[in-house]
Amino acid sequence: MATQRYRLEILSPLHIGSGQEYSPFDGVFQHGRWYLLDIEKVLARSHEDPTNLANAMMQPGFNWASWLHQRNIPPQEVAGRSIACPQNPGNTRIRACIRDPFGQPYIPGSTLKGAIRTAILEALVLELDEAERRRLVQNAVQRNEYGQLPRCERVGRNTLERHLLVGQHRGGNESNYDLLRALHVADSEPLAPEQVQIGLVWVYTLQGNHLMQKRVGNEEYKIFLEWLPAGGQTPMSITLDENLLQKHAQDLGFNKRQTVKLRGFIDACNERAASLIESEQGFYEEYGLNPIVRFYQALHDRQQQVQKQGGFLLNVGWGGGWETKTVTNPLTEGLDEEFEQIRRVHKLGRRDYVFPKTRRVAFRNNQPDAPLGWVALIPEGGTK
Repeated sequence: MATQRYRLEILSPLHIGSGQEYSPFDGVFQHGRWYLLDIEKVLARSHEDPTNLANAMMQPGFNWASWLHQRNIPPQEVAGRSIACPQNPGNTRIRACIRDPFGQPYIPGSTLKGAIRTAILEALVLELDEAERRRLVQNAVQRNEYGQLPRCERVGRNTLERHLLVGQHRGGNESNYDLLRALHVADSEPLAPEQVQIGLVWVYTLQGNHLMQKRVGNEEYKIFLEWLPAGGQTPMSITLDENLLQKHAQDLGFNKRQTVKLRGFIDACNERAASLIESEQGFYEEYGLNPIVRFYQALHDRQQQVQKQGGFLLNVGWGGGWETKTVTNPLTEGLDEEFEQIRRVHKLGRRDYVFPKTRRVAFRNNQPDAPLGWVALIPEGGTK
C-alpha cells in the first residue's frame, strides 16, 4: 500500500454537520460569543429548584440572557462550551458541527472520500459516448420495484455508480466489488476547539434576473452554523491499495479504464474543481454578486498553486449545492431533452428557467463573503 500524507487547508467556511441543532433554550449570546449552557452548572450556581426552572422556561418570552442577568450569573461560569459568534443568532437554531468524543472538530475521511468518488465518477462519465449517456439518463428517471424515484439530490447516482464504479463480475455483497475499496481516506487530525466559529449563511435565489437574499413573507432563509473558517489546517492521509489493484483487479471485474481513473484521482479532482470554479464564477458574474466572483477568481489562482505542489481541491460538507454533489450536468451535456426530462420527473423548476437558481453564501461582517466547503489537500513528505 502507498500512503501519502497531506496537509488539509480550509479555503472557505466548512460545515460538516453532526445532525444536532441547538435551540435558543440551549445557550445564550453575549459579547461576540455563544455559550452552550450546562444545566447542572446553571442549577448549582443559581440554587434554583429544577421544577421552577422548567416552568420558567415554558413561559412565553423566556430567554437565558435575562434570566442569568437577573441572578448576576456570567454565562461563562455555567457554560459547557463557548464559541466565537460575531452576530446574535436570536431565535434561529444553530447547526452543530461534527466533533470527536473529546469535543474536537475534525474532517471525516468518509466526507473527503465521497467528494473524491464523485470526481472519479464524473471523469468516467465524461468518457462515455452520447448513446451510452442517453441510456443512463433513462435509467436515472425510472422508478424502482416499489414505485419510488431516486432522491433528487442523488439523481442518477445509483445507476451511474453501479455501471461505472462497480466491477462487472460481482456476486454477493456488491460493496466487495466497489472500485473505491482500493482507496482508503483517513479522518483528519482534530483541530483545536477554539477554531470553531458560529457563522451566518443566507440562501440566495434568482428573482427575475436578480440574485437576491431569499425571503418569503416574514421568513428569512438564513441559517447559523458551527463552521471551521478559512485558514485552518490539519494533517490527514490517503492510501492507495496497489496490491489489490495489481493482483485482484481482474477478479473483482475492474477494467483498465476504471483503475487508471482511480490511480489518477488527483487529476480527476482537479479537473472537477476547475469545472466547478469556472461554472460558479460565471453564475455570480452574470447575476452580479461581486464578492463571490472575487472569491472564485482567487480560488482559481490558488488551485494553480496547489496543482504545482501535487495537490488538489475538493468541495465538501454542507452547502456546496447541486453541482458539487451530482454529476447530472456532465451526464446530460448536449442532451437537452434528457436534462429537461430529469427536471420534469423530479420537479426541478420550470422548463427554460435557470436551474439551480439558489445558492448558499457565507457572510462575514454582515456582507456576502464566500461559498461553503472548499478545501485543498497538499502533499507533505514522501509516500510510505
